[in-house]
Amino acid sequence: MAGAVGTAGCGLRGDADGSGGDGPGAGEGPDRRFRVGDDGFEVAVDDGEFVPVSVRGVNLGMAKPGRFPGEAAITRAEYDRWLGMMGELRVNVVRVYTVHPPAFYRALAAYNRSHAEPIYVLHGNWIGEETLREAGDASSLSAEFDRSMRQVVDAVHGATTIEPEPGYASGTYDADVSDAVLGYVVGIEWPPAVVRETNRTNDATGYDGEFLAAPDAPPFEAWLAARLDAAVAYEASEYDARRPAAFTNWVTTDPLEHPYEPFVNEDAVSVDPDAVVATDAYDAGTFAAYHVYPYYPPLLNETPEYVNYVDHRGEPNSYAGYLNDLVDATDHPLLVAEFGVPSSRGIAQRDVHGRDQGRHTEAEQGEILAAMYEDIREADTAGGVVFSWHDEWFKRTWNLAPFSDPNRRPFWSNVQTPEQRFGLLAFDPADAVPLDGSPGAWADATAATPDRDPLRLGDGADAAHELTAVRVASDAAYLNVRLELADLDGGPDWDATNYLLALGTTDSGARPLPYEAGAAAPADFVVRLGGPDRSRVTVHPRYDAFAYEYGAGAGLDLDRYRDPEPGEFAPLRLVINRGYTVPVTDEYVPFESVETGRLRYGNGNPESPDYDSLADVHVSPSNDAIEVRLPWALLNVADPSRRRRLGDFWTEGLDAYETFESIDVAAASYVPADGTADGGTARPLDAATNLAHAVPGGSDGALRSLEFVPPTWDRPAYTERLKESADAVADVFDRYARRGD
Repeated sequence: MAGAVGTAGCGLRGDADGSGGDGPGAGEGPDRRFRVGDDGFEVAVDDGEFVPVSVRGVNLGMAKPGRFPGEAAITRAEYDRWLGMMGELRVNVVRVYTVHPPAFYRALAAYNRSHAEPIYVLHGNWIGEETLREAGDASSLSAEFDRSMRQVVDAVHGATTIEPEPGYASGTYDADVSDAVLGYVVGIEWPPAVVRETNRTNDATGYDGEFLAAPDAPPFEAWLAARLDAAVAYEASEYDARRPAAFTNWVTTDPLEHPYEPFVNEDAVSVDPDAVVATDAYDAGTFAAYHVYPYYPPLLNETPEYVNYVDHRGEPNSYAGYLNDLVDATDHPLLVAEFGVPSSRGIAQRDVHGRDQGRHTEAEQGEILAAMYEDIREADTAGGVVFSWHDEWFKRTWNLAPFSDPNRRPFWSNVQTPEQRFGLLAFDPADAVPLDGSPGAWADATAATPDRDPLRLGDGADAAHELTAVRVASDAAYLNVRLELADLDGGPDWDATNYLLALGTTDSGARPLPYEAGAAAPADFVVRLGGPDRSRVTVHPRYDAFAYEYGAGAGLDLDRYRDPEPGEFAPLRLVINRGYTVPVTDEYVPFESVETGRLRYGNGNPESPDYDSLADVHVSPSNDAIEVRLPWALLNVADPSRRRRLGDFWTEGLDAYETFESIDVAAASYVPADGTADGGTARPLDAATNLAHAVPGGSDGALRSLEFVPPTWDRPAYTERLKESADAVADVFDRYARRGD
């Protein structure tokens, strides 16, 4: 993970574009002064008056596909391109958590030289959560913290060189962007255990500094005041500059009382921004900076005054209720330094008003982001910063983290994981099929054709029963399968024809298939295509990772999973709540999961006007084809880049990964029995199986499989694309910008 601790440099100050030549240097741009006013940030240009600047921001991390953030691998061309996109979205602030490579500062300087409306920076320093937890008492990290902030100050002034060190950005920082640094937001979301230990270990003597003070504050806030004071003092002495400074905070350590919070640790201790104040010598001022999401902690769903709060639209809105409560309780201007929802296929938390952590289309993500920004502004805050600019493949989410290789997460796109899908900028696998029926995208796919004719049932649907080919391809996000039929005649009659896919990765041998198919195949997973709301992926119970990890809490009979009956397959589930009791009411909120194996029908091509970013299945009657894309995580693949999957976790645990050489794929059609279309049970046939047709084929009740060998890779090939959500963010940012605030 990227850190911010490094060495102060040798005092080099180069030209603003970092070329080392005779181009325009630092100091030739506008002289900007920044401060915090009564309502938020203000900026004065040259000798002009201070005018308000309301934040319309995005958070920018240091990772990209195939790279961990600590590799600092984002290039100058990428920074240039992304800053240009941000400007087009009416972004006026980019927040960074740590020192980026020199290319970022050079790109920012170049952008601001060529645009009348600059993009400002809120700059942070990163101190890792594990570092804090290991230290216990945060004050033991003071020297490290101060050194990291000196590095930040030197970097934004273009006056340092950082020597290479694993996990950190390095190079010569010669672009002075200090005229665009709106302020500093230091630190991370503070772990409550660290706050408690710091308060326990140190005396509550407050802090009285030159620029910032914390009179009568608890030790943790006094420590933060001292760190901010040291950073401000360093910039004042070295560069004769001052700008606003604050620390990161979050709901878990806010100063409010939350009696309805069920988890003690989420309301165990407070970190109060109001405890830190500016002295008379510091006219730049301080502010409060909070990360606020709508779905966690549970207090946002359980506190009646939030749940029943009526927002400026006249609608119930727990997010707006909390924001207004927080603003009312805070003397400083308040910046929402992170807010967002992800456009992931998977989900991790529910929000009582539908702003869940995941399972949103890109269009829905945009609608929610725009509404949240409105909530933020209508609460009289200093503005908000969307999390995040781009998707981050290296991230993990609590309910899915046990099922992937942590050392390989950046190398593939786990669309199930909400933490990877917060961005406005998507990274699509370069060789992905568009999931829109286009046959050309499957030209290089592995294919099989049937080895025998279908059963002719004379039911008017024989052409839909007849499979002419199955094609299989894969990319960094999905396993893709295309069924080609003799004639879909305008679209399948799902009451007359269903389809099965049998997928095997474990070399388990033939297993009886579900739905009374009367056939067997090498199947760890079975996909039933029965039309919208009737299609799902199921898993052989022995290979159900959800049952292994969460089955006890879900109340499952685990013996039936360890040793299942022949033909049994289980739904694929995803836990979103492990159960809790709400204080005050003593109401028990039970364990909750969702069936993540249910398949959604739609068009998966981002260039289509009917684009649905959550589509799993596309039916193309004009091409007589049905296409399916299955996220690797649904198939227990822990690292597709190396073809590694979960092993026999019941005996060896979840991290005993095994390599698979290929995936067995068999496809079949069948007729659902009368009155059982919802359940998908096959109609009995006077034949060896109850299947109408199969590809590649089979005999004696056993299906043969196509053997698909997914490609492996060292670095994923990908393309960039602004999501549909970016349009909604641009609209709401533009609307507030036109209001002059």
